Amino acid sequence: MSFGYGEKRILNSVSFAIVKDQVIAIVGESGSGKSTLMNILAGLFLPDSGLITLDGINMKEIDRNHFQKKIGYITQEPVIFDDTIYNNVSFWDKDTDENRKKCKEALNKASVLEFVESLENKEDSRLGNNGVMVSGGQKQRISIARELYKGIDLLLMDEATSALDSETELGIQENIDKLRGQVTIIIIAHRLSTIKNADRILLLKDGEIQASGDFEELEKHSIGFKKMVALQGF
Repeated sequence: MSFGYGEKRILNSVSFAIVKDQVIAIVGESGSGKSTLMNILAGLFLPDSGLITLDGINMKEIDRNHFQKKIGYITQEPVIFDDTIYNNVSFWDKDTDENRKKCKEALNKASVLEFVESLENKEDSRLGNNGVMVSGGQKQRISIARELYKGIDLLLMDEATSALDSETELGIQENIDKLRGQVTIIIIAHRLSTIKNADRILLLKDGEIQASGDFEELEKHSIGFKKMVALQGF
């Protein structure tokens, strides 16, 4: 499929398949079309030409509002409210035993339950304005738990770890590895260390897929990917 804004072409004849519950990474230089591709996958835009199909059904024929309810979107700066952990995760869902259990399950999948349980008021602990009471990594995990609470099938992460230090980023990367097989994950990443275990990596350049494969395959066969690895001293 192809996509552009007015006469400016952003994506050109992009073609690939995503297998359910795999981890797919999208890498490339700034301006290569990564975020536009992510927005199209989220159903925010439709291609100018070509098709996007979901289980063989044309995206144009799908109720996109229903589809988007099954999507979680994590950005570099997650929104954290000055409220309890429970309300931040559940989005003020009714406070019932069943929803409390659901919240704990989401926190556990996001690898932050142990931290929450160590707090005096546990999931009733307040996070402060913009999450001032927790670290950057904990904010990201809580935002991941929020999306998992919704019962999503697809988790999109747009440069979600780029503002974190290396140690915290490693923790989030391990978190992503634990979620493999439970939801489909698509990651835009600048740091290659974040996506070294991805099932498949797409290297975008000037709106086209220059190379595709796992980390080891691209390191062997893609000159562009080798340059990225060398620049990051990976």
